[in-house]
Amino acid sequence: MGSGMGNGMGSSRWFVFLALLVLANPAARALDLTATERAWLEAALPVLQFARTEGLPLDIIVQPQPTPGVTPLGMAFVGGRCKLVLSMRGNAEAQATLDRIDRGLRNVVVEAIAAHELGHCWRHIQQRWGVLPAGLRDATAWHAVSTEHADVLRDMWRTRREEGFADLVGLAWTQLNHPARYAEVHAWHVRLRAALDLETGPHDTRAWVYLAADPSLFKAGLPLFEQVQTLWVAGILSPAVPGVPSLRSAGLAQAVADRTDAARSPLHLQD
Repeated sequence: MGSGMGNGMGSSRWFVFLALLVLANPAARALDLTATERAWLEAALPVLQFARTEGLPLDIIVQPQPTPGVTPLGMAFVGGRCKLVLSMRGNAEAQATLDRIDRGLRNVVVEAIAAHELGHCWRHIQQRWGVLPAGLRDATAWHAVSTEHADVLRDMWRTRREEGFADLVGLAWTQLNHPARYAEVHAWHVRLRAALDLETGPHDTRAWVYLAADPSLFKAGLPLFEQVQTLWVAGILSPAVPGVPSLRSAGLAQAVADRTDAARSPLHLQD
């Protein structure tokens, strides 16, 4: 649950399928899903059904080639459509991610992960990805670094904001659909974001996760993606929360590394 999205699919071999039809028809052998791919898709099915109901232009892509080190489930945006990409073949992290989740909580967490990706999709469809909320402006002192580094840091900060938004969407989904499990899913997010290699990098969403400890702060009654707006803005404005460095701190090395990794990905997946 990386970097900006690309606008091309390169020369890699891809195939697209309708997940709802696939999972309803186990005899569809031509698609030849692996057990891990099927486990992820079956767990994410409620979120995929929601996306269909909401009319989101979502396709699902399975990468047939080995994809070691790639996020198992990511989002891309190509030609005005969202692409939920499974990169699980030859990628030990795909099964390892499932194995690290308590079996009784696994489907609920995978739903939150899938809803996180839908958050990215929604922001792109709204043509708001990377855009600050109305009334806010980026006041970071970019003049303190070189022009090249300033560009990298801007990209990192935009990505970080969007990852925070998406994490909140995943948590809001849980509160809406599995309120009795919210505390457990929130604790999973806390552990996930605490295990980062570098603080203040583009995936350091701890400020938003911290603020979402109280699920009543989501704006119940609003559409899913709008429920998170108040908490998202609060996280952007927060100078710091207990145990979390200021959101204005810049993890330059991580930002540069993420940009380099993104350049290698045909779809420039977002986690």
